[in-house]
Amino acid sequence: MGALARKSSVMILSRLMGPPMTSSRIGRGMYDRTSMYVVPRFQNTFRLESKNPVRREVMESMMGHFLRSYLDEYKYVPKRAKRLAENLSEELRNQFKMCQFERYRCVAVVTVGDKKMQDFRCVARALWDAEKDDCISSTYEAPTFFVVASVWIVYYE
Repeated sequence: MGALARKSSVMILSRLMGPPMTSSRIGRGMYDRTSMYVVPRFQNTFRLESKNPVRREVMESMMGHFLRSYLDEYKYVPKRAKRLAENLSEELRNQFKMCQFERYRCVAVVTVGDKKMQDFRCVARALWDAEKDDCISSTYEAPTFFVVASVWIVYYE
């Protein structure tokens, strides 16, 4: 089954990356890429509320627990800070997706820095609906580094 899936993915990639359609290929019906880009249309639900809204308290505790469990055993190396921030943001986003909040999109922003007698200030501003959208932030401090993680949750109609 793995070989079949690999073969079909190779076929799809070759069709996407292949040469553009020419009149001779259209006539022979050998090249049909338009069906891959058709977006399915759904009926409007006319709902303005989510069936599974975001619960801020639960998400804050989950986020704090996740950062502690991920970073308690971590040995900080400045050259790997970028990779750490990328991995943390991806994992946080996946954690929020697993909660399956209906009609919400999330953006995770993680900042990792040294603690070497410097000052750090971070400000974020957004224009959004205060009733449906939310931002959850959590920090983690170790003797040699700090992590500031923010997840922006935006309602998507």
